Amino acid sequence: MPETIRFSDIEQFPSPVAPSGDSTAPRLERGVVTVRCRLSASDGAALEALRYARRAMLREEWTRGIEEGEPSLEDAGFSAHDVVWRVPEEDRERCLQKLDELLRRANRALLDDSAARRG
Repeated sequence: MPETIRFSDIEQFPSPVAPSGDSTAPRLERGVVTVRCRLSASDGAALEALRYARRAMLREEWTRGIEEGEPSLEDAGFSAHDVVWRVPEEDRERCLQKLDELLRRANRALLDDSAARRG
């Protein structure tokens, strides 16, 4: 049975405020947090399952659209080792829910592929 894909560490931190370099008062913007998840995947098949699940979720977003305030998976940065996603602070929980759904779908795809090979 293949090892499941998971996020080993989930870090959340507010984005730093950079000085603008001018004398005008800074505009107050909504708080933004950066969610960084370290990816724990055993092999290339696990990464491919994650890519497959991500593409499917993106197609769904593009087809149905996203609700107001819903973070888009398109804005998340993926690498072979982690996911980095800057989202408004109030959308952080929805972001984490989407990442959970992504893992659920990727692990299901990985298990389905493994069962098909044994087949």
